[in-house]
Amino acid sequence: MAGNMILNRYLGLRPKKMKKLLVGMTLAIFMLLLSPIPAAEGSTPSSGNLSWNSSSDRDISSDLDSAFVGPEEIVPSDTVLDISPNATAYLNGALNINYESFLDRGGALKPVSEIARLLGDAGIESNDSLIITGECMPCGGGPAPAFFTYWLHRYLGHEDVRILQGDLDDWQAAGLNISNSPSVREKADYLPRIQADLLASYEFAAAGGARVVDARPARDYEIGHIPGAVNIPYEAVLENGSLKSNERLQEVFSGIHKDRAVLVYTNVGIEAAITWFAMERLGYDARMYSWRDWLVNQPQFGFDLAEIRAEPNPAKAGQSVYITALFRAASTNSAQNLSESNGSSSEDRLKVKGCATCGFGSPQGFANLNRNDGLVQIGSSGNPSSSDFDEGEADSDLRCSAIINAPDGSESARMSLLQTTAGKYMGIWNAERQPGIYKVSIVATASGNSETFADVLEIEVLA
Repeated sequence: MAGNMILNRYLGLRPKKMKKLLVGMTLAIFMLLLSPIPAAEGSTPSSGNLSWNSSSDRDISSDLDSAFVGPEEIVPSDTVLDISPNATAYLNGALNINYESFLDRGGALKPVSEIARLLGDAGIESNDSLIITGECMPCGGGPAPAFFTYWLHRYLGHEDVRILQGDLDDWQAAGLNISNSPSVREKADYLPRIQADLLASYEFAAAGGARVVDARPARDYEIGHIPGAVNIPYEAVLENGSLKSNERLQEVFSGIHKDRAVLVYTNVGIEAAITWFAMERLGYDARMYSWRDWLVNQPQFGFDLAEIRAEPNPAKAGQSVYITALFRAASTNSAQNLSESNGSSSEDRLKVKGCATCGFGSPQGFANLNRNDGLVQIGSSGNPSSSDFDEGEADSDLRCSAIINAPDGSESARMSLLQTTAGKYMGIWNAERQPGIYKVSIVATASGNSETFADVLEIEVLA
């Protein structure tokens, strides 16, 4: 009170005018405090410690914007999950679940109950502050498995989940201890809360109401894809192994409108998770899917590729190579024969290289994969015989061609295979090419239906 009287006398104001002045000054100060401080010209907002480019655009949800964590930000209450298949060093206290454990032998996502059991057996609970790290070492490293595991936990309703940035050197520089083996915890109960709109079903994909992005390499897209799909390889959203900035991502997806849900797929969905994450950050309603699931739900093709061979193989540069494909009429129990195969020497098998991230050898064709021994069986079990074909009916409408891809993945040649006898088709390829391994895919059509048997043969060209 005394202070107000002194101030009134000093300013020569009456009490009512003084009150109005004080109110006005208070409002002015309040508005000044709310006003943002302008950044210096040419400066850019700091992205913190994230090595994956992040942005603070308004169209990014806060959970995705904070989906990455640096090693210096880890606290004792965090649970670190390393999903590497063959790691030799772990953060001290980190748990380990090979990300391939979330998939069945054919590359399909396991039932939610089994995934929840895997997580619970490792000691993880759905309310843990979970940090994911790890790479697909068989493929030379890469972020796809970490993004896939992040998506999987979001699908399970796990809200507090992030991806750890950096590598072993970064972890040690941050003062974190390293161990030669993962940690082991007591079992826990993992209680999922499924977010169904993050995973597309075949019915959703076949309905045709969504926009479709095929995130596989262009070569796989050209061999076969979901009708109406646009090819945007997942590598397009990465730059030096890191997610591109939002501005760059908007350029990548400039042709995709946000008026409908977007279905994103790769062979089994691992790499699609990178594209899914990028699109979600930009405000798309993105949903994960797989080319494998699309193929499994298609009507069965009328023929099985029973045998594929090249002679000579290896071949010298410039030499003529005879490619032979032998088909047999598909039987109603061919799927059963595949699942019940016992590994006998009479089965036609092909070695494949790769893992879940690589798509198990790009399973465009229907094939039975045994992930324990890395073998793929094409067609039904047993050797084909002439009795499997009806020269007048079974294969009279069958046409096939071979697509030969160079070691760098580009298409080297495309040729028709001509029918020689019932079910047998042959063609000649001039191996006047650079030395290396050339992969052959067979495309067959019959009665308006088609099937692609991808990467079913390797031809080595010698100098």
